[in-house]
Amino acid sequence: MQFKETNYKDNKFEMQFYKTLFLTFFIIIFSVVTIHSQNPKFEMRGIWVATVKNLDWPSSPELTPQQQRKETDRILMHIKELGFNTVFLQVRPSSDAIYKSHIEPWSRYLSGTQGTAPRPFYDPLKYWIEKAHSMGIELHAWINPFRVAFSNDENLDSKHPLLKHPERIVEYGGKLYLDPGIPEVNDYINGIIADITHRYNIDGIHLDDYFYPYPVNGEDFPDSISEAIFRDTTKFASKEDWRRDNVNRIVSSLHNTIKRIKPWVAFGISPFGVWRNSSVDENGSDTEAGVTTYDGLYGDAITWIKNGWVDYIAPQIYWHLEHPAAGYITLAEWWNNNSYNIPVYTGISIYKINTGKPGWDNPSQVPEQIRIGRKLPNINGSIFFRYSFLKNNLLGLQDSLRHNYYSTIALTPPLKNPEKNRDIRIKKIKTKGQKIRWSTDNADKENIKWFVIYSYPDDEEFNPYSAKQIIAVIPSTQYFYQDYNKPDGIKMNYRISVINKSGNEGTISKKVTLR
Repeated sequence: MQFKETNYKDNKFEMQFYKTLFLTFFIIIFSVVTIHSQNPKFEMRGIWVATVKNLDWPSSPELTPQQQRKETDRILMHIKELGFNTVFLQVRPSSDAIYKSHIEPWSRYLSGTQGTAPRPFYDPLKYWIEKAHSMGIELHAWINPFRVAFSNDENLDSKHPLLKHPERIVEYGGKLYLDPGIPEVNDYINGIIADITHRYNIDGIHLDDYFYPYPVNGEDFPDSISEAIFRDTTKFASKEDWRRDNVNRIVSSLHNTIKRIKPWVAFGISPFGVWRNSSVDENGSDTEAGVTTYDGLYGDAITWIKNGWVDYIAPQIYWHLEHPAAGYITLAEWWNNNSYNIPVYTGISIYKINTGKPGWDNPSQVPEQIRIGRKLPNINGSIFFRYSFLKNNLLGLQDSLRHNYYSTIALTPPLKNPEKNRDIRIKKIKTKGQKIRWSTDNADKENIKWFVIYSYPDDEEFNPYSAKQIIAVIPSTQYFYQDYNKPDGIKMNYRISVINKSGNEGTISKKVTLR
């Protein structure tokens, strides 16, 4: 090895280089520490998993049930590693089911043929729920209420119940939809939601932005027959008002159906990101969107919120921070100011990252959207669209989540008005070897959702409001502690609490100290 002789100028350059390198390193470390200290204890960290057209899961209709389960395991392990706490799984993509339905046929996206059950048999939704819950992850059943088929020549299963009622189906833009103006359609969808809510241990029911479909080339939605029969012209001055009322009725009735069966199951909707432009409504956002949820899709999200028909709202704010027509900052602030005291989860379009679209080649685009949400009091987290895009690092996004923004465990925000909110306390904590076991103080075990495990050194103060001391969220009453990074001789304190099904945390236990 040869060494090159350097002069004073070279040495001065080296000194400046290392000084700059040290300063940069310090800034990075300081930023990470600052971010860690600001990570909220309660935050929605959701991911949409689409089944339609095999977009996310299963990756192919030709997968065997065993391969489907392995894909499920990989997805859940991956998002757990990245710090997510909720999956929004599309369980009814097109008037079909990725679960054992008593009403609609098995989805074509499971086997390639609608109506064909998995062979050998298993129930995908049941498997997803059990696997997610074992990892401390919530599962919300994502429903598309009105879509029947992606093309008018798509064959429905011969036993599909909608074939008995062709009058409920209309064709629009080459696709098939249920007509929201027909009262029996409302009843039909309520029956499906009631079936899912009753039979499955889901944490939520979630609707996306498709009510009346997005406008197609100026073509009007073909509901003139149902309008002629069901629109009360003395009550609704326009067809548009009648359409909005049709959507309002389905939202209101679904809320009542869910809460009647399981009050703790969250009901939320993810509307298009712009409610109305301020140019047509002074209460709207300062945007110039070509389509709005109120005028184009007939979804009046503000009415849903004001009437308490939803437990949260998740607007799809799929634009970059300062988009001239509809910027993320403008819309996040508008939804924050119009939340009427319910949680707002911003929908974030990770699918646009590094695609050449303006603003989306910036590695700080999504991290900044997360930071903005955390500064607004009524923004309680985000949902990313959608999972498959997380398979790539997306300009370092995975690293940012894993090491910074989602580096601490977050609990999902609790429901605002739960009917059942008893404080369930921990008692009789026992330790043996590397295992902690405990029991609770009452028989209300059916209302227990998770147990939260806190851990901190004996020389550190316990902070129940901080996320950094949470080390696990689990469904069982025992925990194997493995503090590999703990210095020898340091005593560790552990505390445990109960999260009930409404998401509320009970009294945190007294500490147990272990060496």
